[in-house]
Amino acid sequence: MKILVCDTSNQNASAGIYEDGKEIAYEISFETRTHSETFMPLVHRVMERAKLTHAELDAYAVTVGPGSFTGIRIGLAAVKGMALASGKPCIAVSSTEALARSCENATATAREETIVVPAIDARNNRVFARAVEDDTLKTLIAENAYDADDLAVKIKNIPEIIYGTRRQILVVGSGADVMKKAFERNKVHINVYCAQGAAITPKGVAETAFAHPELVSARDVKATYCAVSQAERLRKND
Repeated sequence: MKILVCDTSNQNASAGIYEDGKEIAYEISFETRTHSETFMPLVHRVMERAKLTHAELDAYAVTVGPGSFTGIRIGLAAVKGMALASGKPCIAVSSTEALARSCENATATAREETIVVPAIDARNNRVFARAVEDDTLKTLIAENAYDADDLAVKIKNIPEIIYGTRRQILVVGSGADVMKKAFERNKVHINVYCAQGAAITPKGVAETAFAHPELVSARDVKATYCAVSQAERLRKND
């Protein structure tokens, strides 16, 4: 199955072509311009590099959140348009799982002893996050929006940490620094490593899509915000 994988859920935008898990072409944009300006030209370049037309694709995979509300909407609108025009289905991809799959554990501790926490900064001491086993990617704490201190306590109380079978926490993503401070405040006394600069890659999106290849109509793909936007919060307070 050939899929175009796309991510605009955070600061960087990316796209790639993968066939049955094998990379054909990809690009990650670090431009400061908005995704509405950079994303579609990026997709066009990736398609040209892969020498494929949209008719030759089998599906589109897109991160649906959580993350930047505006970024998610831009990516979803673009992918839905391409999928509807080409008559192809979509695969909805979790941003936090894609982030976890984008990162390699470069620490000395074995993967079977590590818990990975993909965390996206949601401001005001909040993160979009989940906790997974590094070796199996089994979910230990479900994806959601969390107060960083509440999440630190939840992680501290994971049975695998209490009983010492998991001896290390690896926090990846823009929320890593927020979580590091929360671990310190809540006295989580095991090794905590942080990769603040870790980002979602096309490889991470592709691995997630092929791990959960649920094909749906473009009309049925919905965002997973895990929170309400600032505009919605202000409207409720009026």
